[in-house]
Amino acid sequence: MADGKGIDIETTKILFNDEQGNVIGISRDRTDKKELERQLREQMDYAELLFRTVPSAVLSIDKRGKIIRWNKIAEEITGYDAAEVLGKECSRVLHGVGKDDCGLCREAIDAPLINVKCKIITKEGQIRHVLKSIAILKDEFGEISEKMECFGDITELITMEAELRESKEKYSAIVNNAPQLVVIHKEGIIKFVNDVGRETLGYKEEYIGRHIRGFITKNSLVRVNTAVRERILGKDSGPYEIELVKKSGKIINVLLKGTVITYNSEKATLAVMLDITDSKQLNARLRASEEKFRQFAETINEIFLITDVEKIVYVSPAFERIIGMPCQTLLDNPHALVELIHSSDREKMRDCFPQSLLNMNQATNEEFKIIRPDGEIRWLWLQSYPMRGKANNSSLKATSIVDITDRKKVEEKLRERERQTQRELSLAARVQQDSLPQPFSGDMVRVGTIFEPYSKVSGDFFNYKWFEKEKKLCGYIIDVSGHGVATALQTATFKMMLDNVLLTGGSIEEDALQIINRKIMPYLYEDSFVALLYFEFDFIAGELKLISAGITLFLVAKPHECSLVSITGCYLGIIDNPAIDKVTIPLKAGEIYCMMSDGVSDLLEVHGICKQESFTEYENWLEKLAKSPDRNDDFSVICIEVLLGSGEMNVLDIKTKGERERAQLTLSEFLQKNAPSYASILEVAINEAMNNGLNSGGRVRVKTKRVGSKLIIRVKDDGPGFDTKRVKVQLKEDMYEKEFDELLEAEGGRGILLMRLFCDKVIYNAKGNEVLLMKKIQQA
Repeated sequence: MADGKGIDIETTKILFNDEQGNVIGISRDRTDKKELERQLREQMDYAELLFRTVPSAVLSIDKRGKIIRWNKIAEEITGYDAAEVLGKECSRVLHGVGKDDCGLCREAIDAPLINVKCKIITKEGQIRHVLKSIAILKDEFGEISEKMECFGDITELITMEAELRESKEKYSAIVNNAPQLVVIHKEGIIKFVNDVGRETLGYKEEYIGRHIRGFITKNSLVRVNTAVRERILGKDSGPYEIELVKKSGKIINVLLKGTVITYNSEKATLAVMLDITDSKQLNARLRASEEKFRQFAETINEIFLITDVEKIVYVSPAFERIIGMPCQTLLDNPHALVELIHSSDREKMRDCFPQSLLNMNQATNEEFKIIRPDGEIRWLWLQSYPMRGKANNSSLKATSIVDITDRKKVEEKLRERERQTQRELSLAARVQQDSLPQPFSGDMVRVGTIFEPYSKVSGDFFNYKWFEKEKKLCGYIIDVSGHGVATALQTATFKMMLDNVLLTGGSIEEDALQIINRKIMPYLYEDSFVALLYFEFDFIAGELKLISAGITLFLVAKPHECSLVSITGCYLGIIDNPAIDKVTIPLKAGEIYCMMSDGVSDLLEVHGICKQESFTEYENWLEKLAKSPDRNDDFSVICIEVLLGSGEMNVLDIKTKGERERAQLTLSEFLQKNAPSYASILEVAINEAMNNGLNSGGRVRVKTKRVGSKLIIRVKDDGPGFDTKRVKVQLKEDMYEKEFDELLEAEGGRGILLMRLFCDKVIYNAKGNEVLLMKKIQQA
């Protein structure tokens, strides 16, 4: 070349025909190519320098997604060195998934990504937050030949952002849940109000952007402006009171404290306000109450003292009226009152006055007597209790002393009246007890009673009478509502009325109780009443007549059963013509009837009925029931045993061992009642007769009866009998021992011998299966 420089020429032979048909040789100048290669090498060296020195993690990925470059920062962030990751899929190394599952890999297929937040997984399994950018490199054919990823670790930044958000949320929660009103304003324009402020003022969001003066009264604006000027001058005026106007127009009082803060990067004022409306109203009421108390303490006829830890600081004017000495005397000498205390109370009060008045934590409640300077004795009631002064939070104690002299006099009169009442009740109870009938025992009937008042005086009463000529037992039981002295007077009055009408021996019908109803009504209080049951045992007619007016239950005990029987009837003393019921029941020997007040029937319905074996056992059972802790009423019972009905007294049918034992008990009671002197020997004789009959026939019927001074007992069995001719022969004196031995050896002979020895007469029927025993007894 002309310049003398060498030119790198590349000659290429190409065979083709030109116009002359010659082969032309073409040469290519490679100078540009060499320059490009040099520049490319420089760029690659520069890129490699950047790759190794850039302060971010940089990696290259080939078109198959495998890592081909990995710098030191990438090693520091992930923990992998280049040898561990080169040739491996980037998505699996950094994200733990295949490239088809990696969202970033899919998104960056056609276009680069800049500053995308994502997560990577380090070698130790930690998750780190990174900010990633992806560059796409393509070849001359437009195909992706390489991807360059650059990312920085922003984990700490993300953590700080989360903490900042949490801090803001906590701050917002604190401000919105604070019990005070919180307002943020910039030069008076409201920027923020917390939830309490919105609720207190009654606004929603319409206050934002408005000036704060629209919510403050005119008088308070002056105080606010003064505080602002003081703050500008560097003076801290402290919290101060202003008035706010609610949306409803109501004015509230708040205690305001303001301070300057930065809000949304601007200087603003934070105003914290405490609603003191209720407190201010309470203080006003307290002051009014204190004024009323002062007026009250000065006008009431009661001594009022206030003491602190050292002395008595206040004495009400009533001290002079009650004690009879000036108030200043007690202020000067706290022991002045002790000197007036009666000698009987002085020792007791010396320990609690005045020391207790100065002991702030000790409460006192005492009654005592004093002797005034003029000699008059008065009763006082002292009460003291601790209190706390509002003005200076000091400990105080209040003491009130009341003149209870009049009350003591009334109490003494009441105690005397109570003592008199108790004496009257005891007398009424004794009269009531003495008016009750005595137990009765006759040939035909036996009567026992139980009378247990719930309190000292009973509202129950009963009476009965035996009419020998008419062979009747007539009686009644009443239950008057009440238990006091007045009730005792009522029962005494009703007793006279009932005795005159019911216990005459004549026939009583329902109309007699209607007459009684009209007579007793003037003696009853409003809402009080009388329950009555009249009974009439007519042994000639062989029946029991019952007339009920309120007492509607009675107990019937027969040899094989025992039950409560109901009867209707209305109370007396409530209406003019009450419904009265009458029933008649045939009498049978051996039956027991218990007429009772409702206090007894109520207990029976709760505890149930327990069948007994004899009259005495029924009495014992009922007496035990009367002592039940469940009893809450008077307890009165008349127990009546029918000894003789219209025929024989007892008819006993004996087939079993148990029936024999019950029959023996019945016979024992019959003999003890009618012939106590002969009871034991006659019981042996009759038992022998029963045993002989049971052994012979398997069944025995026994009939017993008393006729005047004679006891008659019949014993009959179902057996074949025996030859009675021989036993009818009277024992001869010279044959006594011989016949005695023969009778003892004969079957049943012992029973025959005992009957003949102990009975006045022994008579057999022709068959020999029935014997009649007769014994003469002394009449009572």
